[in-house]
Amino acid sequence: MFRTISAIALMAILSGCSETKRTGNFELKGTLTNSNGETIYLEKLINPQPVTVDSAIVDEKGNFEFKTYTPNIGFYRIKLNQQNFAVLVLDSNDKVTVTANIKDLGNTYKVEGSEETSLFIMYNELTKKNKLQIDSLNMAFQELMRAGGQMDSLRMDSLSNVFEKPFNDIMNSFNDMMAEKIMKNCDKYASIMAIQGMDPEKYAEVYKKLDSELCKKFPSDKNVKTFHEVLNKMLSTTSGQEAPEIILPTPDGKDLALSSLRGKIVLVDFWASWCGPCRKEMPNVVKAYAKYKDKGFEIYGVSLDQDKGRWVEAIEKDGMTWPQVSDLKYWDSYAAKLYAVEGIPYTVLLDKEGKIIGKNLRGADLEKAIEKAISGK
Repeated sequence: MFRTISAIALMAILSGCSETKRTGNFELKGTLTNSNGETIYLEKLINPQPVTVDSAIVDEKGNFEFKTYTPNIGFYRIKLNQQNFAVLVLDSNDKVTVTANIKDLGNTYKVEGSEETSLFIMYNELTKKNKLQIDSLNMAFQELMRAGGQMDSLRMDSLSNVFEKPFNDIMNSFNDMMAEKIMKNCDKYASIMAIQGMDPEKYAEVYKKLDSELCKKFPSDKNVKTFHEVLNKMLSTTSGQEAPEIILPTPDGKDLALSSLRGKIVLVDFWASWCGPCRKEMPNVVKAYAKYKDKGFEIYGVSLDQDKGRWVEAIEKDGMTWPQVSDLKYWDSYAAKLYAVEGIPYTVLLDKEGKIIGKNLRGADLEKAIEKAISGK
């Protein structure tokens, strides 16, 4: 029932690493209880798979030390196996000491000598507490669903609405708290992870401050550069901004520019024939179009299809009589990337000047927003 959608898939920006032989004063050592001569590994977290950069054998006293690698700033982990690891944020001059129970590294590790890692652990603990709250709410919802037996869609929607407010309250409180913590630590690399999932529209100033401080402190870091680029693209589609131009071919192969619809209230509708939720929502969009198309409203449909035949068939079957475009590149659609689309259906509502006035509107909310825009209120 409940879910959060990351505003920006930050783990995907983690770039490749180059192994560096030991230089400078970097140290990474520690003591692990309940150990028995195991080999542990130091990995750098990059996309798509972590890369092992060093290893160490835990001695009879539980001590270990990584001796051959000096990190650049980034996210790392000490790993016993794929399920048992502890995440660190390391830089080349750190002198880090780790203590933990080797049977459960992630839940028992403590760190000295790395302010970045200590901050990451703090963020992680807050996230765990939030997850427990959300899990408890989900369990309560599932219990009521089971107790209710067979439910029609109306009763299920009603029950979902009851739980929607406490869910939103929990998430809003959590995100506000995280925003406050990040604002106090905007020059810290660990804050890149903490900001995941936060609405870039609501927390735009937090994103901008973090971006500014990280660019000052780590100007040559690839991940910081990528974060900066992705953030700029993401913020270009917040409310009040002029909608980025889209020029894509219609089913008959003629290019159609989004800007050609200026002077009307325009809904940019990202969808696909293979997207079940999109097709389920389409009757509401058809209804809104029929109601407002003669009052200065237009829709610019952007399909994430790959198969032209299925795209055209869906247009006809669902009664979409408004302009449609697609480059038939699935999630590689340049328009989807331009608008930082992470899931569909996804809509962006534009005023007559082409400025963004609403996003992800559906059903009654969509009609209310269109009505308001047309009336100029």
